[in-house]
Amino acid sequence: MSAFPIVIEHLNHAFGEGELRRQVLFDVCAEIRSGEMVILTGPSGSGKTTLLTLMGALRSAQEGSLRVLGRELRGAGEDTLAQVRKRIGYIFQAHNLLEALTARQNVQMSLQLEAVASAEELGRRAGEALAAVGLGDRTEAHPSQLSGGQRQRVAVARALARQPEIVLADEPTASLDRKTGRGVVELLERLARKDGVTVVLVTHDSRILDIADRILSLEDGRLSSLMNSVTSDARQRLRLLVQDIRRGDLVERVAGLDAASFGELLEQVTGETRHLLELVDLVQGDAFESMLDQVVQAFTRKVAEIIEADRVSVFLLDESSGEVWTSAACEHGRARELRIPLHRGVLGHVARTGEATNVPDVAREPRFEPSIDARDGHDVRSLLAIPLADSKQQVFAVLELARASARPFEAAEQERVTELTRSLSLILESWWRMSCTCRAAGVGRTPVCCHPWRPPTAAPPAD
Repeated sequence: MSAFPIVIEHLNHAFGEGELRRQVLFDVCAEIRSGEMVILTGPSGSGKTTLLTLMGALRSAQEGSLRVLGRELRGAGEDTLAQVRKRIGYIFQAHNLLEALTARQNVQMSLQLEAVASAEELGRRAGEALAAVGLGDRTEAHPSQLSGGQRQRVAVARALARQPEIVLADEPTASLDRKTGRGVVELLERLARKDGVTVVLVTHDSRILDIADRILSLEDGRLSSLMNSVTSDARQRLRLLVQDIRRGDLVERVAGLDAASFGELLEQVTGETRHLLELVDLVQGDAFESMLDQVVQAFTRKVAEIIEADRVSVFLLDESSGEVWTSAACEHGRARELRIPLHRGVLGHVARTGEATNVPDVAREPRFEPSIDARDGHDVRSLLAIPLADSKQQVFAVLELARASARPFEAAEQERVTELTRSLSLILESWWRMSCTCRAAGVGRTPVCCHPWRPPTAAPPAD
């Protein structure tokens, strides 16, 4: 199977003709890897289900390109669509089970299009699929004898029984409670990843976002910011709640409620608060920390490549100790923390004054202290230090670029670095705040020197 079983390029889609034509997807581009679990989220009417049905070969693409399992679906005929559909498993919000059939028979129906030797073989494979989703003892039960979560598990078994290469799920947790919905998604993830299956799941459910490898967000038919999509509805409802509180309306509103209505209101506010806390946990979690680290690493490495610097480092300001600090990758790959007092060296001067400093020749720079600014025994011939300011225009870090060659940093290069840094200041600020919070809590999280010094030669470490 291709590394990218789903490739979408400038996809547009519309319904209707002439004056009744309504476009629902606009210039959508995405690549989804084999074995990846992707959540597709966004407000109602944003085009999520339309995009899912296009990926599922349930209709042919109109404009742009949509390649699924190596087949181009733009303008594809029914034969091509049918061939692709055979390699895809579908799970819908409504489990769509036939009430007259048992769980085994419902799953078995999905296998009947395959060239299987006998009905006995079909039954065996259906039973194995049900056992895999924890329903091995309910194979002969009818849908009416199963709970909502169990019926959705049958639907999962039905989708996976044919060993598809892609699984597409449309709101599979919408009608389930929190615990049951979570269990279904974790089950889908576990069973699908066991065989390297690609999963695309459409959902409004912010409670399961952490399970995804990646989240795509659609808004008004366009891929948009995840956080805007995830939090827009919660923000609006919480905003209305805050307005009620500020006006004093909440007191009157609650006073006039009977016990049952008060319970419903309390449950609603509790649910919204829980969602907000889950989002906060997600942002403060290890996955988000790792993501920010990778963003900073990618950014600094690219700056080093563009500017042709030998080393690019981010030094964070620690006002409590009066220092800037980072962890640097030393020779032979070892790492150690570096701390520079604000009253010493070029970096201390930049952090203290907020003035960018370009040092063409460190030998002629009185503020350059070899014991501080030339680290790890490597020669520094030219240095460029750029202050990084937060949203309140306060310096929180210094970006240092160094060269071992005699070629100084030109004014145009300094301007380019400043421009690039400004564009990603919010990400860098988030990284800095998280580092400060973790250190204050005793976690000991230390930012890396994102583009370590590249010595001309490196002897292997002594045993």
